[in-house]
Amino acid sequence: MKTVILLMCSLIGYLFGSIPTSIVIGKIFFKKDIREYGSKNAGGTNAGRVFGKKVGLIVIIIDIIKTIIPIIASYFICKYTSLNNYGVTDYAYQFSAIFCVIGHCFPIFAQFKGGKGVSSFAAIIFCTNWLLTIIGLSTFFLVLKLKKYVSLSSISCAFILPIIALVFTIVNLPIGMYYASYSYFYTLTIAISGILLIIMHRSNIKRLINHEERKIKWM
Repeated sequence: MKTVILLMCSLIGYLFGSIPTSIVIGKIFFKKDIREYGSKNAGGTNAGRVFGKKVGLIVIIIDIIKTIIPIIASYFICKYTSLNNYGVTDYAYQFSAIFCVIGHCFPIFAQFKGGKGVSSFAAIIFCTNWLLTIIGLSTFFLVLKLKKYVSLSSISCAFILPIIALVFTIVNLPIGMYYASYSYFYTLTIAISGILLIIMHRSNIKRLINHEERKIKWM
C-alpha cells in the first residue's frame, strides 16, 4: 500500500507539473507557441522576454502555484486521513515535489518540451522551508545584482541550497521546516530537483562560459 500511495502522489505531482502555463497563455492570448521564440523555452523567463514582463510574472506565479498545490495536498491528505496509518506522510509530499519538477521540465501535455524547473524548484523551497527560502532569495538576488544573469542566479541556488540543507540535517537544526524536520530524504529531494534544474540549464552554462549569455538590464 505504501508503494501505491507514493506512486499516486508522484503521478499527481507529475500531472500538475505538466500543465504548460506559458504555452497555453501564448496560444490563447498571443496565438504563438513560446517554444518557437526567444530561447525557445517554455519557462517564465522566456515568456517575459517574448510576451512582456507582466506575462512572464504571471507564468512564474502560476507555475509556482501548480507545484505548491500537489505538495500541500499530498502532505495533508496523507497526514489527516486514514492514509496516515501507513507512515508515508513525509515521503509522499517529497515524491510529489520531485515529480512536479520533472513534469515542469518534461510535460506530457506539451510533447515533453517544457521549462527549466526554476519556478518548481523555488516553489518546493517556498512551501516547505522558510529558512531556506530566505537563504535562496538572498543568494538569487545577490548573484543577480553582481553578475546580471538570471540563469547563473538560478543555478547558484540549485547548487547551494542542497548543501545547506545537508549541513542543517547533519547538525540537526531544530528550526526551518513548516511541517517536517530536516532529513536526508528532504535533502535528497532538494538535490534531485536542483540537479535537474542545472541539467536543464546546460545551454545557459555553455553561453556563460563563452560570455554569450544575455544579461538583465533592469537591475
